[in-house]
Amino acid sequence: MSVRYYLQVYGCQMNLYEADLVRAMLNQAGYEETDNEFDSEVLLMMTCSVRAHAENRALGRLAQFVGLKKKGQAQVVGVLGCMAQNLKEKLVEKHQADIVVGPDRYQLLPEFIVSCLRGDGPKIAVDFSNECYENILPEKKVGVTAFVTIMRGCSNFCSYCIVPYVKGPERSRPVESILKEVHHLAKMGVKEITLLGQNVLAYNHRGVDFCALLEKVCAFSEIRRVRFLTSHPRDLDERLVRTMASLPKVCPQLHLPLQSGANRILNLMNRGYTVEEYLSKVALVRKYLPEVSLTTDIIVAFPTETEEEFEATLTCLEGVRFDYAYMFRFSPRPGTRAAEIKPLVPLPVASERLSRLIATQNRITKELSSAMVGREYELLIEGKSPKGNGALGRTPQGKVVIVDQEVNNGNLIRVKITAISGWTPVGIPVDNPAFVGAACSLKINPVLQRGG
Repeated sequence: MSVRYYLQVYGCQMNLYEADLVRAMLNQAGYEETDNEFDSEVLLMMTCSVRAHAENRALGRLAQFVGLKKKGQAQVVGVLGCMAQNLKEKLVEKHQADIVVGPDRYQLLPEFIVSCLRGDGPKIAVDFSNECYENILPEKKVGVTAFVTIMRGCSNFCSYCIVPYVKGPERSRPVESILKEVHHLAKMGVKEITLLGQNVLAYNHRGVDFCALLEKVCAFSEIRRVRFLTSHPRDLDERLVRTMASLPKVCPQLHLPLQSGANRILNLMNRGYTVEEYLSKVALVRKYLPEVSLTTDIIVAFPTETEEEFEATLTCLEGVRFDYAYMFRFSPRPGTRAAEIKPLVPLPVASERLSRLIATQNRITKELSSAMVGREYELLIEGKSPKGNGALGRTPQGKVVIVDQEVNNGNLIRVKITAISGWTPVGIPVDNPAFVGAACSLKINPVLQRGG
């Protein structure tokens, strides 16, 4: 009987993707995945270290895994990914892990498991090797949509961020490897691809930059929609926006982290742009993509942040009117420059600011969702409604919509929004066959039509 493994995944979309890489390596080596942690010889976790809360959560789960091993219900416990890279030997010495493998060394995992099952002792591999795993196709549970990592690591060194220290330097995955994976996914029925990277706009492999890569991915006839995450404002320029507007399959959705609405704080964060520059790029995007959905990241209570600087962030939210924001209270990460900046904003003040920020953005999100009522959108159907009645689809702008009829997954249909249920728009199909099978038909750009 083959050795069974259980894989717990924490963190972002890139961690989900890396978990699929690990599955591919283990399955190819003859291991068998199980969704029952009590019926597996090997317990693994893919971890995140971006915030202290993420590490603490994973450490709590690790203690449970170790407990199962002590009871004889498992033989090997392994920690993979960012927390492995960050804590290294501490995970063995203090937390009793058997295997510690960083993001560049997953290929060692099958032999490490064999060694630990033999009783050879703990195994640690956390050195960087500029690995891109270009010869491995992730083991995905394929649906209508799929993620494809196009680059790994980060070289921006924002002062609050641990990613460059745990993911290694920025490097672009070979074009041929990306296109091979997209082709594989297209043949398996995937209709929408999301390209992933810490800063996809910086992609460049042997002269093929991100704009050229978008064109190559859009050339696959089976792929109807293309999205990407994440973009650094510093690298967004008119050529990129014009490229997005000229490629019908590229959805009018952009995640553009602001982080703060105060220039002094942005400088302390080492973000490389001013508020004025950020707002000018938002205006540029909306010039070419008037139907664009903008989302962002915000950190409140960065060390030394004043009330006036926090108010400036609220002003940016009101001015830009983001469709959604990921909002966090500052979390000091040891080893980063921001961890040394003093004084810290008192916790009660930081919590109160975060609450005000969330309330402001929730109101804006609700208003923008309500404005959808009465309008028509094209949906890519991704599955059934969570409540089991009808289907769930997504607009080109990335908005989830519930449809009151059963529709097959992967279909593109035109709907009219009739109501908002909680936070979610509800729509009814519009009898317009011309839109079925089209790709992002909504995105008509008046600037380009005028030849601008």
